[in-house]
Formats: sequence, structure tokens, C-alpha cells
Amino acid sequence: MFLKSKKIEGFTEHEISIAGKKVLIRQADLEDSKKLVAIEEAVYTGLAPWNQLAFVTEIAYGRHNLYLSASVERQAIAFIGLTYRRNSKDLHITNIAVLPIWQSKGLGSYLLNYAGKIAQLNHLQRLTLEVRRSNAHARRLYEKIGFKKKSELIGYYNDDHEDAIEMEWLF
Repeated sequence: MFLKSKKIEGFTEHEISIAGKKVLIRQADLEDSKKLVAIEEAVYTGLAPWNQLAFVTEIAYGRHNLYLSASVERQAIAFIGLTYRRNSKDLHITNIAVLPIWQSKGLGSYLLNYAGKIAQLNHLQRLTLEVRRSNAHARRLYEKIGFKKKSELIGYYNDDHEDAIEMEWLF
């Protein structure tokens, strides 16, 4: 059982079909860290919020974290990072990004729903995340999936002190 082992369980490598392409969903490893930064740079117009060391640290701390990579023909196109937070007993999305050319095709929704299934398989009651107040596109997606606003975090982001909206999806 997840709460005893503190290890995220329930993931199996698999393929899905998105926009007529086979997309491989697999657990990211340390060698993927550069690819995850590149995805963020594409999403955030050259300014990746996380550097390679941040991803290496998260991936290496694999007992409580799970990073999934989505790729087409060995080209990384998206990822999602999950962490089990013992203090709140939830599965938390640390990071999610989809290359702009692959956005609005259902891949982000798939990754979020899959994270919800993993949370439920691990007997957790909720999935949580923070999103920039200005990121209306992402907030609409999260709300469509089932996330609700929990609170506002004033000045949350280090780079520009933008506020965040804390959201949760209860099961």
C-alpha cells in the first residue's frame, strides 16, 4: 500500500494515440533532464523555470517522485512530474509541460487524468498543483479536468513574484 511504502506505485510504460501518432509514456530518467529543460524552454519562450539540476534532483529522488515523459519517435514532447507529499497526503503535480505544437491535442489532459488514476491507485484523496494567475489557458484545462481553486498564494513565484492559484482535484 502506498501510504506505508511512501513510493508512488501503479505506473506502467505504455503507448497512446494522440493526433494520429503513437506516443510512448514512460518513466523519465536522469538522461531525460536536458530534454525536459528543452520542453520548458519551448513552452516559456526560451526561459525555462527549472534548470537541469532541478530536474536531476527531482528525478533522482525517485522514491517519492515520479516523472513521466511522453515521446514520439524518441522525441520528447511532454512531461509531468508528481510527488507524494506526506504532510498533506496528496499527490502533487510539481511540473507539467507540453511542446506548443502538441498543445490542444489532448496530451495534457491525458497526463493529468493519468496522474489522477495514479493518485487513486495509491489510495490518495486528491491531486494538487499551483498555476500562475496569468496562465488562463492552463487554468481552463485544469478546471475542465475537475480541479477547483483551493487558495491564492500571493507572490508565490520567485522570478517575478506573480501570484499562484492553488488547485485541487478531489476523488
